[in-house]
Amino acid sequence: MPVKPPFTIVIYKDFFSNGRGAGRATAALANALVNRGFTVHVITRQLSHEPLFVTFKSDVCLHFYPIQKAWKGKLLLNKILLRTRLGMNLLEQVFPQFDILRERSAQLQLLVSTLHPDIVIAAGTNESVELMHHTPSPLAIPWVQMFHVYPPVCFKKNKYQRVRRLERTLRTAAACQVLLPSHEQALRPYTSAPIAVIGNALPYAPKHPLPQFTSRNRHMVYVAYFSKDKNHAMLLRAFARLTRSDAWILDLYGSGTPQEEQQLHAQVEALGIASRVRFMGITTNVRSIFEQAGICVYPSRVEGFGLALAEAMWFGLPCVGFRNAPGVNELIQNGDTGLLAEEFTAESFAVQLQRLIDNPSLRERLGESASRFVRARYTEDVVFGAWEKLLTDLCPRR
Repeated sequence: MPVKPPFTIVIYKDFFSNGRGAGRATAALANALVNRGFTVHVITRQLSHEPLFVTFKSDVCLHFYPIQKAWKGKLLLNKILLRTRLGMNLLEQVFPQFDILRERSAQLQLLVSTLHPDIVIAAGTNESVELMHHTPSPLAIPWVQMFHVYPPVCFKKNKYQRVRRLERTLRTAAACQVLLPSHEQALRPYTSAPIAVIGNALPYAPKHPLPQFTSRNRHMVYVAYFSKDKNHAMLLRAFARLTRSDAWILDLYGSGTPQEEQQLHAQVEALGIASRVRFMGITTNVRSIFEQAGICVYPSRVEGFGLALAEAMWFGLPCVGFRNAPGVNELIQNGDTGLLAEEFTAESFAVQLQRLIDNPSLRERLGESASRFVRARYTEDVVFGAWEKLLTDLCPRR
């Protein structure tokens, strides 16, 4: 018989300082597990004075554990050797004293072992490789791999032998967690571990009424980190193509690298839409944004879940995405919970946006249907109940 809570859980998440969905989902999980009687320790590599952009309950034990940078010679040696599998083997087997990742992993494992956990959660693939790379591991306990992204994305870029190290790490996982049903099949070629489908919880009352449709403003909103996969540049081109849209404003919430932000500002000026596009920065209050806005745009090419998309749907916003975007096309069901553009083009996306602009009754119907869809699937009771069952089933007796 598996042990019942309370027992001790360690969650390792590298950073909470960028305001992205993975950090928000990890913090929500930690808070929920504490509420359910578990003892929870969260380890992060960021500095204690850096902003978290998430809120932890006081019962969550937060450990700031910044990793010191290696000296330049060691960094250079690692970069050279990690260009090939042979070099990786040399670094790990012949020169282990120079392996930066092994050294970091040993430090993290030592910290974890002092907390005496019953189970460990790696809140991402970078985190699991950093935590479990040191072998033999003194952590003779089960651990769970979280996938905040569409799983195949993690196995594409092999820079510094990252993919090979991840594949090796996953061999020891007790279970993997993915966010959507299609992700289970997408992950299966890379691991034989059990896979649990558990979405992200939305921290709102499921019976809270939607805002009056007539009270919504004519704002399109996009809450997302500025990156190529999030497709902001295409969105701006699509917005510029709209007709009869002078009353509509496009609000972009989020941040990115200075170069990425400068490019988007320059594009807005070049398209002549600077008076109708606003860069709003990072927000911690998505609820008020989605309760007031009129349309949610979500042109991302790929998502693990699309937390901000699901939140927009919860509050009754009609949403537009792409049909071929994993993680978007499972939440947005074309013509029912939103609209999906057929091709990854600004023209195709603009067509669907124009439909919503021209048809208020369609906006209202899709928004109400979207809200019913996510409120039936992603409440805290449903999601965190599934997490409790997974962890309890995996945890051996002390």
